Amino acid sequence: MKFSKNDLIFIPLGGSGEIGMNCNLYHYNGSWIMIDLGVMFGNSSMSPNELIMPDLSFLDENKIKLSALILTHAHEDHIGAVPYLYYQLNNVPIFTTSFTASVLKRKFMSNDVKDYDIRLLDYNKQISIGEFVIEIFALTHSIPEPNAIILKTQKGNIFHTGDWKIDPEPLIGEPIDLEKLKKIKSDGIDAMICDSTNVFDENPSGSEKEVRDVFRKIFSEKKKGKIFVTCFASNIARLETVLKVSEELNKFCVFAGRSIHRIFESAVENNYLTNFKNIVSEKEARIISDDDLVVICTGSQGEENAALSKLVGGKNNNIEIYKEDLIIFSSREIPGNEKKINSLKEKLLKKNCQYLDHRMSKVHVSGHPSKNELRKMYNWISPHTVIPVHGEYRHMVEQVNFAKKSGIKNQLLIQNGDVIKINKSNVNISSKVFSGRNMLKGKEIIPINSEIFNRLKYVNSDGEFFVNLILDLDNKLLNEPIIFCPTVSEDKELIEDIKKLLIDEINGYGKNFFDDNIISTELKKLIKKTINKLIGLKPLTYVEIVRI
Repeated sequence: MKFSKNDLIFIPLGGSGEIGMNCNLYHYNGSWIMIDLGVMFGNSSMSPNELIMPDLSFLDENKIKLSALILTHAHEDHIGAVPYLYYQLNNVPIFTTSFTASVLKRKFMSNDVKDYDIRLLDYNKQISIGEFVIEIFALTHSIPEPNAIILKTQKGNIFHTGDWKIDPEPLIGEPIDLEKLKKIKSDGIDAMICDSTNVFDENPSGSEKEVRDVFRKIFSEKKKGKIFVTCFASNIARLETVLKVSEELNKFCVFAGRSIHRIFESAVENNYLTNFKNIVSEKEARIISDDDLVVICTGSQGEENAALSKLVGGKNNNIEIYKEDLIIFSSREIPGNEKKINSLKEKLLKKNCQYLDHRMSKVHVSGHPSKNELRKMYNWISPHTVIPVHGEYRHMVEQVNFAKKSGIKNQLLIQNGDVIKINKSNVNISSKVFSGRNMLKGKEIIPINSEIFNRLKYVNSDGEFFVNLILDLDNKLLNEPIIFCPTVSEDKELIEDIKKLLIDEINGYGKNFFDDNIISTELKKLIKKTINKLIGLKPLTYVEIVRI
């Protein structure tokens, strides 16, 4: 597809019409910039524990070389795909602020990505990237350093909000700088690309200070048993609330879940969550009275491999859940996760445990703008056009209608893949490009519209691997191994590696090894171990031996 060099273009490749997987492209005068590259989790029709990420084949097919990847903040739905897809972006410079950079570096480390280029943005400086002038503006959210991105060009100016809310008393970071917003307004905003997640709520989303007051009351009244708080690991404001209230009441806190440990390290590295003396390890928690212990754990969305599910299932060697304990779900359900969360709550009730969620008590406030907050932002920056993103289609429709009622001159309802032309007098959808999804299976990235994915839906989640061997009575191979693995990999190199491995193994057996059951069992173990090492999967493996 050809793009007019002088057009200012916006193309969402993910996050418009869905919650998660945010990925947005901007073009002007031959320069391309990507804002955010996130993930979402599979739903019941896919593999519910797999990561889903944008398909970036549009870039390759159109020979597009990005000038920059800009990250608004460190939530998974905005940065989670970067370690897996960065190799496709030709070592593009990544621009972000310090906390997000720390989180991303740990992700790169755990995924063995060594060659990367991260550059820190300054709140007080504009920078030129290709044909764009870029400025960042600090908003408030549930994580440190959530930033709007302002893209300035001769064709028009864009205010890309990222995730935001209006918190007048944020406990992490500073309130929104209204004086700086006045300057942004005076420069003129031609299009506001805006978060839609919480648009159905009329009232202000609330402050973290309110949550802290509620936690203080709950913790004070809970005299017997442990308190478990499950939330998103990246909700630094919530972590500080739990740590602070626990410290005030002489309670100890223990983290359960690897992602909480990683995010805590990044926070401390950037001078957040410092000076808490009441954090203990899981082993140390064993000798602390249950009445004095607060467990902060992952798993608020019912994920079966997260800490809370393991705790409920008795799979944690250091901490157990008893009937005297209280479990606080300090988050909202991501659409599609309701069944998993309800199943987890059922298990807690069967243990005679009490739980609280945001419907029962104000143990959570949204990190996204309600209608009240959207109206304020519209008034503060007076955009010529509002383009909703970051929401299911119903959220985006609602924001289009609300922007119209609020006096915004133009509103545009879009979907992933739409090519939106922006200028000072007009914004319109000019065409459409491919915007697909990929799924991470082990170390393999599989297009969701591929034949291998279609087959995976009907078999074991890691696929099936079939091997047929024809041996003579002296254990000599009469033909090379026959391998069939349509649900594991289409990688011919992997199949050839397994063939060579099997040939070498069988050649070492000698004439006196005749038990085909033992041979089959040993070869299955070898194949599974090798595949897991190479591509991170553990498929069901079948070895059939025919003697001639």
